[in-house]
Amino acid sequence: MFPMFPLYPLVPNILKLGISQDEPPTIYSLLNSYVNFANDTPAKIKDLASAGRAMFFDFDYPLATGMTKSEFECMILNHFMMRRIGYETVTAFKIALNVKLNEIMPMYNKLFESINGWNIFADGEITDRTLTDSRTVNNTGTNNTTSSTTSDRRFSNTPQNALQDVRDGQYVTEYNYDQDTGTATNTNNNSSVEGGNQTEHIVRTPTDKMHLYTEFLKNRQNIYTMIFKDLDSLFYQIV
Repeated sequence: MFPMFPLYPLVPNILKLGISQDEPPTIYSLLNSYVNFANDTPAKIKDLASAGRAMFFDFDYPLATGMTKSEFECMILNHFMMRRIGYETVTAFKIALNVKLNEIMPMYNKLFESINGWNIFADGEITDRTLTDSRTVNNTGTNNTTSSTTSDRRFSNTPQNALQDVRDGQYVTEYNYDQDTGTATNTNNNSSVEGGNQTEHIVRTPTDKMHLYTEFLKNRQNIYTMIFKDLDSLFYQIV
């Protein structure tokens, strides 16, 4: 529950500074009252945000992994330290802050996560490419086989002639001498596909490390700048 203490810090001559009590308080005045009220050892200005952030952020909201809640909340409070809240009561301001952070942070968390995993001095341009090698190989083979067949058929119709006379060709009634020579050719045609895929992983790391770090800081700051712009509507607008 919000503690019972004056809405404005107990600072002297507040009216002489031209600040109307009808205007809402600044973040600084609220923090100063919350942290230093009845405190014998007042906190320094640089410690007000960290000491009093629980006064404003007593609700849940999504925050990217790797982000520190205390650092994030102190960044917001320090940025708007001298701005007046845009609501009549602190409770109304906290309700609006709760709604706004739950509305915008899912989007900004994706940006924070994209740079939180960035290994600044090792990462570079990464290129993956696949090379395809597909070749058709024709294998042709010819096999020639030569064969020779001889048929010697001799016949004598005169039984009294000796078999040797027939063999020698001295007495042959019928004679057939056949000689066949042939060549057999076998041709084999085989086709096969050879080859495959080769993947190359190429990493190019820029040599200008300072430029990389500068870009990292710029991107990180840009995210906070966009968040501050979205939260600006919660504060008192000077016309």
